[in-house]
Amino acid sequence: MTIDTFTPSLGAGSALGRSIRLRRLFGDDGRAVVVALDQAVPRGVAPRLAAIKDTWAQIAAGEPDGVTVSKGIAPVLFGSGAPRPWILKASTFSVDFHLTYDATIASVDEAVRLGADAVAVGISAGSSMQAQMLEMLARVTERAAEVGLPTVCHAYPSGELWGDRKGSAESVLYAARAAAEVGVDIIKTWYTGSTESFREVVDGTPGLVMVAGGAKLDTDLEVLQFAESVVDAGAAGLTIGRNVWGADNPTGMVRALRAVVHDGQSATDAVRAHLGT
Repeated sequence: MTIDTFTPSLGAGSALGRSIRLRRLFGDDGRAVVVALDQAVPRGVAPRLAAIKDTWAQIAAGEPDGVTVSKGIAPVLFGSGAPRPWILKASTFSVDFHLTYDATIASVDEAVRLGADAVAVGISAGSSMQAQMLEMLARVTERAAEVGLPTVCHAYPSGELWGDRKGSAESVLYAARAAAEVGVDIIKTWYTGSTESFREVVDGTPGLVMVAGGAKLDTDLEVLQFAESVVDAGAAGLTIGRNVWGADNPTGMVRALRAVVHDGQSATDAVRAHLGT
């Protein structure tokens, strides 16, 4: 699915706003490198997240296509100067306290008031709370459509009811497709482990499919090889956190990711050009 699929007939209504905001995030090639800075509640306050202003300055210097943050952090990052395009994270889970339920922490209208380019919420597919989260997602997509705001769903097959199928290509496709069925524009989900299997997720999901950055990888080259595989699978890009703000050189990592995602540079060449390794 490409960005052009999501360009509606334009007029003076909400469809125009939605189209403009999608273009801000995905540009002319329909791909994006989005940096996630919303992990303090889900995963704890890592040192780089504690020093959020300095971390953001390094990331912003690399010129990501967008950034995902919560409403309380947005003023800290964007209170002075023009921000990059940004996505308001309006729900959250917690690895330690509520892994399979995304609690609502913001609204579509707050996203509009704060100047966000999209609003994001999460679902835990295969959770005993799946029905409630789908109902929440439906309300978000309905209101976002009314005001011309694109929606993002962090659609993870993280529910306890999957058993040993959690994280399988089958479960990832199910989670992504569930979000698309509700009417989401952009679906962020787990990588399935290979270009071929993730291509099945992309092909089976009517929406702009992006990949979550996942756990911290050992080397910069591994991160860029991961990005290369995602692009080869036909995805619309990555939303990546720990492997950017946790990198030795966050600025260089963002630039290297952009080279792979937008310019078709190989992982090896991107490492040499932007990270000097």
